[in-house]
Amino acid sequence: MSDGSSPSTLQVPLPSTVSDKPENLGYDARLDAEETEILKIRGAFLLPERRISDKLIQTFFECVYPAFPIFDREQFFQLYESNQLSLLILHSVYAVASTMCEEEVIAESGFESRNAARKVFLKRAKALHDADYETNKVTLVQAAFLLSFLWNGSTDEKDMFYWLSIAIGNAQGKGMHRTTKHSTLRLRDRRLWKRIWWSLYVRDRHCSANIGRPMRIRDDDNDVEPLDESDFEDDISQNEILSTVYGRTTRIHVLYTIAMSKLSVIFGAITLAKFSTSMSRQSSSFEELSNQLREWRQELPSELRDGDLDEEGGFWPKMLDLNYNQQLILLHRPESSMISVDKKLLQSTVYTATKKISAIVDDFLALDLLRKSQLQICPSLFSALTMYVLMARSPDHMQRKLAEHKARLLLLACAEISKTWPACGWIMKLFETIFKNLERKHHTQAEQSSEINPGPCEGAMDQLVALRGPHHEPVSLNTGNYQEQNAPSPQTNMADAGVFPDAPLHHQFLNVPDLFDQDLLSGLPQDFGLAHDFFPYLMES
Repeated sequence: MSDGSSPSTLQVPLPSTVSDKPENLGYDARLDAEETEILKIRGAFLLPERRISDKLIQTFFECVYPAFPIFDREQFFQLYESNQLSLLILHSVYAVASTMCEEEVIAESGFESRNAARKVFLKRAKALHDADYETNKVTLVQAAFLLSFLWNGSTDEKDMFYWLSIAIGNAQGKGMHRTTKHSTLRLRDRRLWKRIWWSLYVRDRHCSANIGRPMRIRDDDNDVEPLDESDFEDDISQNEILSTVYGRTTRIHVLYTIAMSKLSVIFGAITLAKFSTSMSRQSSSFEELSNQLREWRQELPSELRDGDLDEEGGFWPKMLDLNYNQQLILLHRPESSMISVDKKLLQSTVYTATKKISAIVDDFLALDLLRKSQLQICPSLFSALTMYVLMARSPDHMQRKLAEHKARLLLLACAEISKTWPACGWIMKLFETIFKNLERKHHTQAEQSSEINPGPCEGAMDQLVALRGPHHEPVSLNTGNYQEQNAPSPQTNMADAGVFPDAPLHHQFLNVPDLFDQDLLSGLPQDFGLAHDFFPYLMES
């Protein structure tokens, strides 16, 4: 305990007899022959040829590292070039990079598909992790963080939240959740720890809101200072001496990471305020949260405001804007008792945010940037599609057609993104099912209305085709033009509002919001989606 005369040091080195090894330079001497043989069988010691490895490393530093700067690039370079980089780190980086690299790299690697490459590298990384091959705690944090972006499928219990929890737990064990202001760590390491911690924080807030799990990081338990530009000085200074394989850290990258960390603090507050199981825990009111988002937007540096995608660095401001508008939808999305498709809704913040997401996705499609998109684009698409489902329920024929047209664009984007991020395939299937069931419901209501008030048909059928990729047949989402009499009240439509009434934390990625009737979810396969405890609620009638 400190006597108050001097600052406390919160990170104290352990005796050398039990401290972490500086680097894992080869086999861990504690591994017996049997464990080593198992790792060999699983291919853990196999690496792609150098030119393929370089391309995967380059993809990682171009597409992932700018958003999550969890390495010291110079140290990474030195270890990689001397063949001393941790195998666990290598396979973890390969697994993430194979998700986002060019198709040519997958073909040159000898894999039949992107998914096959991702599974192989993920299996090898898991084998090394589970065998305790790596003993350096910082390395374990970095590797588990990267693995949190990946999973084998709906039956994989070691999903993204599993790996993120391991990363956060190890980071807290190292003391990364506490300020290093008075630490004996080198300045370079203090900056690295800070960047790692805020990367964990951002992922924790997104996973909590998007997957429906309690937040792993409590704000009351950490006192790490906010990121600032000085935390990236080491990275930027290496631009001139490192080869292009290790990317270039630009000021846009730095500003993006700082802004995203600040936005994630608000994201966590929104999640708690709106969806905590205990209403007494709400720490912020709707007005306070709205003001926080507004102030965050107003304080953005000019480089992050409406960047031109044709310019270098313009991609990252758009990614930031996607996240911002997703949070606007989460905060302002209508509750079931408020549903009313009118001019007020069309001029609302939530609908403006929905249109903004659609516009950004349209640009990404046109410029072939979806492959480089961060995983957070998936819940942004989900949020926008929920609003278009609401619009497609409108008794106004034109509003329905507009909503279906805009939804088609987002479903096309989902089909493209699912080639890299499988979660978008889940979203695509969900909303294809919802729109098909909505179409069926429209026809049923039209027939009932026709029986009560027989009259001529208003017009021909409109057809919305949601493309599911090159290997799937188009799915027709038809909407009938009909005279709708006495549209059902919101109370009738939302009789079963609250799809997951017993879920511990509401979420907007897996949780279908209160805008949907249960019958719109009929027809989903029993093994559909990600395996979570509350998934069966989707299937209730």
